[in-house]
Amino acid sequence: MFERILKQMQEKIRTRQYIMTLHAEEEMDDDELTIFDVERAILTGKIIERQK
Repeated sequence: MFERILKQMQEKIRTRQYIMTLHAEEEMDDDELTIFDVERAILTGKIIERQK
């Protein structure tokens, strides 16, 4: 259902065409995650639901 969106996100990761916001970096730090953890999750994961 969300495959097109996920493919776009994965392409942005592969080509380094994204910006990590300060808020995102703070949240990653709170959860003890690195940018590599986030990239790996996007590259290997799937979208299971949409939240507003």
